[in-house]
Amino acid sequence: MAKKVVAFRKVKKKGRLGLFMVLLTLGVFVSMFVYNGRELRRQKEELTEETQELEKELEAEKERSEELKSFETYTHTKRYAEEVAKEKLGYVYEGEIIFQKDQ
Repeated sequence: MAKKVVAFRKVKKKGRLGLFMVLLTLGVFVSMFVYNGRELRRQKEELTEETQELEKELEAEKERSEELKSFETYTHTKRYAEEVAKEKLGYVYEGEIIFQKDQ
């Protein structure tokens, strides 16, 4: 009978080692999941901030686009052509009097 007890004790020690290895492996996996979860949350926050910045830029570009469209419409008017002719080319209407400052 003594041999059976010794054999049982050896099996019991091997069982503890196996349990320890399983628990160690489980601990490593849990640690990896926790670390990866934190990393994913950090990345999500960064992407959320970047998305908000890009949405602001998009709104600014939409406003700029509207301004350019209205300027394009204005440049096709007779009034704009007259302003450019007067300011940049120095044209005047016949009979129009121009006053200039002495320099």
